[in-house]
Amino acid sequence: MTATMKKLLSIILCLSFILSVNNNCFAQDSPNKEQRGLHTMYAEAFGNAFLGMYSIGYDYTLKLQEKHKLSFKCGFGYLPEFDKENNKFKFNVFNLPITPEISYLYGTKHHLELGVGVTYKSNFATYRGGFYSSSFDWFLPFRIGYRFQKDNGGLFLKAAATPLIWFMNHQDTEDSEPELWKEFIPWGGAAIGYTFKSR
Repeated sequence: MTATMKKLLSIILCLSFILSVNNNCFAQDSPNKEQRGLHTMYAEAFGNAFLGMYSIGYDYTLKLQEKHKLSFKCGFGYLPEFDKENNKFKFNVFNLPITPEISYLYGTKHHLELGVGVTYKSNFATYRGGFYSSSFDWFLPFRIGYRFQKDNGGLFLKAAATPLIWFMNHQDTEDSEPELWKEFIPWGGAAIGYTFKSR
């Protein structure tokens, strides 16, 4: 992982934590429930998980003004490897994508969503009761799309273009120095979930 990607991941996670704590503290003293953060559980197909196919995660939306919001989310997925020779899944070998992201939202219940994240996808396998990672990839996904989310909770929907930059280590031979390759890939995704009412 490059130093730039480490910094971006740290910033996203730190902002998510700080704003979540600040907003929860504010909400305890505020009688206006619409100013409190919204908590959403969702499932997303494709999107930031890329070839991990799907992710399940948590989204925290902070209302700044009437039509301006910030969203912080993190999801994860699980995709077992498919054995083509035996025509079955190998559940002890799997991909695990982790997908933190920060987004800006504009709108009331119909939103324009603009976001950026960092996706880490690793291939794991069980070995004598333990796990080891045989390979990993990093992605820098961007989000331009639509989100349906009401301030009083309920159905959560979103669909977006999620083009990404794929960072991968390439090595011509075992003795050669690894090189960091970058590839831009057009992509997209859709999600459905449920937003819980503020209490």
